[in-house]
Amino acid sequence: MMIKSLLSFVVFFSFACTCFGQIENRATLQYLFYNPTNDQNSNNVNQSNVELNYFLKSKKIFKKVRWDNSFGYKTLFLDQGINQNLQDVSYTSNFIYTKNLKNFLLFNARINVRSELQTDISGKSIFPAFSFGYMRQSQKNKTIRWGFGVNYNNDFNKNTIIPFALFNYETSKLKFNATLPNSVLFLVKHKPNFNYGATATLNASIYNLPNENAEYLKLFNTNFFGFIQTKVYNKLWLDVKPGITIMRNIDALQSNFDSVSPDSENKLSNNFVLNVGLLYRM
Repeated sequence: MMIKSLLSFVVFFSFACTCFGQIENRATLQYLFYNPTNDQNSNNVNQSNVELNYFLKSKKIFKKVRWDNSFGYKTLFLDQGINQNLQDVSYTSNFIYTKNLKNFLLFNARINVRSELQTDISGKSIFPAFSFGYMRQSQKNKTIRWGFGVNYNNDFNKNTIIPFALFNYETSKLKFNATLPNSVLFLVKHKPNFNYGATATLNASIYNLPNENAEYLKLFNTNFFGFIQTKVYNKLWLDVKPGITIMRNIDALQSNFDSVSPDSENKLSNNFVLNVGLLYRM
């Protein structure tokens, strides 16, 4: 019961590309659970994630460069035919170059080590990703920022290059942030200790899974959440996100990253999904 209670706490929110630096140390603990449909004729897999992230306070290097670092550890539990426990260890480094008060250059480097818990770490477990982009602040409306760029990753497939677009609108009461195609956030700052809103996320990840049937396992999820965020005590915030999975796929891959069974149906049924967590501002 104690372990189940601990796993009931989850992350605040995150983005594929951080536009502005982390101004303080933060730690998040998250738990995400996909509740399978009751339809016995539907293809489905039970899944739950436990994730711990630590964001370091921004540092200014050189004269106009802000540097952010974060570390993460995630454990995934899959059953109902798959019966795998997976791990994902990550390190992310963000650089923001402020050319002037309206032009910014963004660089993001991330490395993930993804494998079964029982698998020895090898080169096949390492999945790097890099992003480079440009962002501009509107001079007519200082609350608006937009940008674009390109991302290289090994999440959706091997050596994938994806363009992305950024749009941010923020006032003292409202925040809208879109990092397409990865995430969209709408947040209402109702009170100093209470927020609410909605968010949509698209994420994919590939794990080293060496066995007689497959070399890798690819997970793909598109989720839509409503959420509330409330301050629990001092620097501790609680975030609760109930939602649905709009699209969910699990696919076994060969060593060349092609599907083991390209003709099979890997799309899973839509799920109710619950994401609950804690944010601690250090």
